Amino acid sequence: MLAFVKKHNNIKRAMKPKQFGTPIYVYEDYVDFLNAWYSYARRFGFTQKLFMEKAGINAKAFFSDVLSQRKKIGEKHVAGFINALELSPDEAEYFTLLVKRKNTRDPDELSSISKKLSIVRSKKTSAILSGGGTLEYFSSWKYPVIREYIKAKGFVSSPKEICESLIHLKLSLSDARHALKKLEKWNMIVFDKEKGRYYPNSDCVITYSEMPHTVVNDVKRSLIETSIHSMENLQKDQRNISMAIRGMNKETYNRFCEKIEEVRKEFLQADEGNGQCDNVYTLLVQLFPVMKISQGSQEAGQ
Repeated sequence: MLAFVKKHNNIKRAMKPKQFGTPIYVYEDYVDFLNAWYSYARRFGFTQKLFMEKAGINAKAFFSDVLSQRKKIGEKHVAGFINALELSPDEAEYFTLLVKRKNTRDPDELSSISKKLSIVRSKKTSAILSGGGTLEYFSSWKYPVIREYIKAKGFVSSPKEICESLIHLKLSLSDARHALKKLEKWNMIVFDKEKGRYYPNSDCVITYSEMPHTVVNDVKRSLIETSIHSMENLQKDQRNISMAIRGMNKETYNRFCEKIEEVRKEFLQADEGNGQCDNVYTLLVQLFPVMKISQGSQEAGQ
């Protein structure tokens, strides 16, 4: 009994403190959602074994098989996955529909499920999803990074080239291939069959500024972790990471926020043209309070 309680508490501690921020309604395939969810959750100690225990499924390798698409989630597994993911009723409905759509071969049923998914999405994220995949684009670092690589270089010949070009971030060959397909679907890149190359779509303009914090924060967290690797492994002339601590009031804070925004815009406008770049860089500037100064009465003479 004691062992069971201890194991149950370990499962609760692994999930409770952190919640995956990107809405499930962004995803068109439950495998994409599960991969993104697990990539986030494992940073806080959540393992595949714990997931299976929480889902009540006695098959250690099943979650891994689902993530790699070697196996599909069956109807008997849906309730366990919903429990392990801690989905709300609306999220559970959407997840169940994704599972049904992936499992069905009936064209009429497929059409019916797709319509139901569309209705649920429109109720939850109609304004954001009107851009056609915009929210999912910003839910992972891989899409903007790969797109910028193709834009900066002018083209890319293979998913393998992308994996080998990453410095501190890591991506599997299948994930790189999947990202290219997504970018092509969103018309952010185009594939030339004759040359066997992916080219940037220069007509596509997209920005982080309108994205919800829950989406952007997951990407920022990944890039902040990457900056630590950069600081520890790159020479000083290959990266610029500085820090300062200063007391200031709200007015001064707002002024610096405006300056940071000006620098960000200038950074984005520094377009050297296709084929003229030697690296893809990310600009991370963090300005936030670390102590609160009490404004109570001061002692006389001070």
